[in-house]
Amino acid sequence: MYEILTQLLSLPNYKVVGVEMTEDSIILDIESTKNGANCPHCCVYCTHLHENHNRMVRDLPISDKVCYLRFVRRRFFCFGCNNPFSEYLSFVQERRDYTKRYQGWIYHQVKENNITAVHRLEGLTYDQIESIFLMEAKGRIPQNPFQNLTRLGIDEISLRKGKQDYALILTNLDTADVVDVLEKRTQDKLKTRFEQLAEAERSQIEEVAIDMWEAYANVCEEFLPNAIITVDRFHVAQAVNNELKQLKNHQKKQHPQVLEGAHYPLLKNKENLSETQQEKLNQVYETCPTVKMAHRLKECLRHIFECSSTKEKSKKRLQRWSRIAEQENLFPTFRKTLAKWIDKIANYFEKRTTSGMVEGINNKIKLIKRRAFGFRNFDHFRLRVIAAFL
Repeated sequence: MYEILTQLLSLPNYKVVGVEMTEDSIILDIESTKNGANCPHCCVYCTHLHENHNRMVRDLPISDKVCYLRFVRRRFFCFGCNNPFSEYLSFVQERRDYTKRYQGWIYHQVKENNITAVHRLEGLTYDQIESIFLMEAKGRIPQNPFQNLTRLGIDEISLRKGKQDYALILTNLDTADVVDVLEKRTQDKLKTRFEQLAEAERSQIEEVAIDMWEAYANVCEEFLPNAIITVDRFHVAQAVNNELKQLKNHQKKQHPQVLEGAHYPLLKNKENLSETQQEKLNQVYETCPTVKMAHRLKECLRHIFECSSTKEKSKKRLQRWSRIAEQENLFPTFRKTLAKWIDKIANYFEKRTTSGMVEGINNKIKLIKRRAFGFRNFDHFRLRVIAAFL
């Protein structure tokens, strides 16, 4: 009579024997198709019934109605070892009032939304939703995320407005997965994480993409002996753009009308400018020779990164660029940065590795934070972030 429901339910060794429906719920009565169970102590197959326990667990919804499975959990007595035992339930974890697949469904709902939204949708308490998600996430996260990792990205993300607090994001640049999230952006935190790795895991890392923070470079040089340390080209561009913006703001006092609205025409790639933006740039070129030269140097630097072929040739072009900038008395701060980091910046031209992917990951992490309205517990935040990329 309930063959179709049994097939739809798809629980091994169980069949539907009854249905009870209310306005907002469905209860399916199920029973085992097996007469006995294997003793967990001595593995003897037992059929002698000892006692029964009535159970009801929540399952996936049916037709937008809450669905429960109602069944009897049997206890058998094993004459082989003289011990009673409860039959194993493949579809429910111990001490849980919902099926494994319902837990997985809740996990995916939280990943795409937040705990509060799922709490309202499912009618479970906030603590229940959080408990399900954390348990599922811990079971799904790889035990050894550094296994077979060869290219590592290191970047940070601000946890609070005003950039008062940071978390360190470690990323697999080949798979775009978050490997780990470390509390605080400190040298000691990164050092401690690398110390936890086996020597073989540290040795297999061939390249690390970082921004221009000396602590990252020092720890990577100490713990990753075979890794090429590459400074991300987008952080280089950011440093140049910041100085160009400062120059524009300084010159704006002398040419307010011309430099008003010149922000994007100066910072965007020249070939991506709209007609209106190109006209504004032409006005800046005609009126402000210093800003014109700085903009041309910015575009020249971008051309070096896009067109240079080898590390040595690119290094020479970067040094030539720095000499021209010095002659024009432009980009003084970046020239010092370039002199200090030029070898690691030039490593980009070996494999053209960037952490642009890491920046995209950071944007997704910010979305997770907004959906959750912030996190009080860092470990929960870490699990949410890693799980989002599985």
